[in-house]
Amino acid sequence: MILKTFLEILMIVCGVVTLMGAIMGVREWFLIRRLSKLTLSQLPVKKKIYCQMVLDWCHDNIAYPKTSKPTLQVNYYPHKRWSGVYYSGNHLCVIYVNNHDTIQAVTNSVIHEYVHARQRNKNFDKMYEKYQRDFGYELNPLEQESRKVAKDREVECMLWVCQQLAEKTA
Repeated sequence: MILKTFLEILMIVCGVVTLMGAIMGVREWFLIRRLSKLTLSQLPVKKKIYCQMVLDWCHDNIAYPKTSKPTLQVNYYPHKRWSGVYYSGNHLCVIYVNNHDTIQAVTNSVIHEYVHARQRNKNFDKMYEKYQRDFGYELNPLEQESRKVAKDREVECMLWVCQQLAEKTA
C-alpha cells in the first residue's frame, strides 16, 4: 500500500514537472519570436549599452582560453558595405548599428565580429587575406565560422541580455 501511494505521488510530481517544462518551453518560444522581431528603436537601453552587453556575453560564453576582450566601437552612421568589421591590429570590433533593422540582426553582427576577435593570432591578417583570395568572402573559412557561431548563438545571447535587462528594471 505504501509503495503504491509513493508511486502515485511520484507519477503526479513527474507529470507536474513535465507540464511546467512544456509551459516554460512554449513561453521561451514566444519570447524568442517576439525578441527576434523587435526593432532597434524598441530597445529599452541605448544601442551602445546593448552592444556592450552582447560583447560581454560573448566573452563569457564563446571565448577561447586566453582570448582578450576586444574594444567595441559603435558607429551610428550607416556604412555602405558592412554591418560590422573587426580590426585585428588594434583588436577593435566596430558595429554600424543603423545598418541593422532588428535586435536579432545587431546581436548577430556583434557575435560575428567577436568570433573574428577570437580567431585572432599573429597570422590572422595573412590567413584572412589568403582565404579571401583563394575562396572569396562567402567561402572564406574564417567568415563561415563567424556566421555559423553567430547564427547558432544569437538567440541564447538575446535571451541572456533580456534577462539581465529585466533584472535591472525589477
